[in-house]
Amino acid sequence: MLARRLYGYYHDNKQYQKIRAQIISDDPAEIFSQASSPSANTTAIQETQEEILPYTILYGDPGELNGDGILSIYADLKKQNDDLVGWIQIPGFKKPIDYPVMQAADNEFYLHKDFYKNFSYAGSIFMDYRNNPLQVDRHIILYGHAMNDSAMFGNLKEFPNRQEDYTRITRIYLDLMNTRLEYEIFSVYFEDATYNYRQTSFASDDEYMEFLERIRSKSVYDYKVKLTPLDKIITLSTCNNNLGEEIRSITHARLVRQIIYDKTSDAPYVTAASENTAKNVVSANTYLLELRMTYESEEKTVEAVFIPPFSSGTNSQFKTFSTQLPSEAETVSLSYKTADPEATTIITLNGKEADPSSLKLEYGDNVIKLKVISRDKLYARTYTINATRLYPPDPSQPDPAAAPVPIRSLEISN
Repeated sequence: MLARRLYGYYHDNKQYQKIRAQIISDDPAEIFSQASSPSANTTAIQETQEEILPYTILYGDPGELNGDGILSIYADLKKQNDDLVGWIQIPGFKKPIDYPVMQAADNEFYLHKDFYKNFSYAGSIFMDYRNNPLQVDRHIILYGHAMNDSAMFGNLKEFPNRQEDYTRITRIYLDLMNTRLEYEIFSVYFEDATYNYRQTSFASDDEYMEFLERIRSKSVYDYKVKLTPLDKIITLSTCNNNLGEEIRSITHARLVRQIIYDKTSDAPYVTAASENTAKNVVSANTYLLELRMTYESEEKTVEAVFIPPFSSGTNSQFKTFSTQLPSEAETVSLSYKTADPEATTIITLNGKEADPSSLKLEYGDNVIKLKVISRDKLYARTYTINATRLYPPDPSQPDPAAAPVPIRSLEISN
């Protein structure tokens, strides 16, 4: 049995070496040092962000994303296992933490399964099933076994007992599929598995702050980190069987820097504020007062008015409309009025930025997205128009659409 387990350790280590060899990545600290800050003409915006956001937004080369919006270095691994949601690195240990992050429908699946879903004593580093890997959640939780050879989260097993480590190693780097995150450790401690350190949903900012202060006060070391309701945090959880089967070694860190690669993403504009708080701010900044689409036919100008108000209803954050246009509607124009005249907008047609006054439609389905960004660049709301341009009629058949086809719009609930 012991020999089998030792061979399992050896096999797992070799396998993860091969997985690491499939990606070419620089030192994470170097990656963040090379990312650019906002350009000079956005200095005022940056200052506003610094007053509100407790972390810094940096911008990476959009060319690092593939056609699916995934960081190219992870694209091949993502094809091998779609459960891949990220990659974690914690440099500074003799055996650095450097592993893919998986996610399943529950927190049991990857306890003893490797990247390829085969049995493994070490299992995988995995994200809590409650987290959304497509966004930077307010509280991301990662789990991993504490292996005796320091693999997986083995270095964290006695982390709260090793002052020479927890005062020196203070950075956690997590790549999601389309963004990179740098966290600063603010609390390390041991606690029973039943202790409430894994809460992901909070009714209010006050409840979230109570949670933050409680887990910060548990720390064996005072990192002197100030926390706010806008902070986003990560928790690393692993077992410490030396203290008991139900004892966990827990590490908490707060987000300090994020690299954004896709400027059409909502990521840099959505803070960690609670849903209710966010709505109070967003409603004054990112709503539309009107939205119209027009095209020219041989006889007249045809117009569709997408009926306001856009700030009402439980699903008002993202609005989706559908419209059907005749084959001659090769070019349409989109006009709109924002509630805040100083809000900025981005228009995309089928995934590419486009001029709203001249949107050239393909035959069949087209997707037009209008993103409204608040003046402080902290919030965004997306409106989507699914526009179907009919194919030309078969010349051998009677034309049933001799007259221009009016645009018909239908609001779709989310």
